[in-house]
Amino acid sequence: MAIDPDRGSFVKEEYRYEVAKDDAVASVQPNARKITLQTNLDLVAAKVLADEILGEHKQVAQAYRVTLQGVDNVTMADLIDSPPTFSCVFNDWPVQQTDVLRSISISTDYGTFTQEITIKGPQ
Repeated sequence: MAIDPDRGSFVKEEYRYEVAKDDAVASVQPNARKITLQTNLDLVAAKVLADEILGEHKQVAQAYRVTLQGVDNVTMADLIDSPPTFSCVFNDWPVQQTDVLRSISISTDYGTFTQEITIKGPQ
């Protein structure tokens, strides 16, 4: 089997990773989580992705799990493009009405006719 010349030139390139970091966060939180994501992106696309991930994780956020009655609150069509975001209004929640929360997991249980949504925020 012949070696793909494009793959051969990719393997010879010097860089194998792209790093985005915030030194201000690292100085305050030296044990901050490091996120490693293996991809086959080129350097430009890897830099964009690294900056986006860093931006999403710069602020401290909480995760909340909400159970909703019904199985069509979030549908597959809602997941196209990017994860759905929510603004929740609950009297006993520590989030404000204007806080935007991003969904990080959605589970549908057809037996109990419920959806469990894990949301993270505020963003």
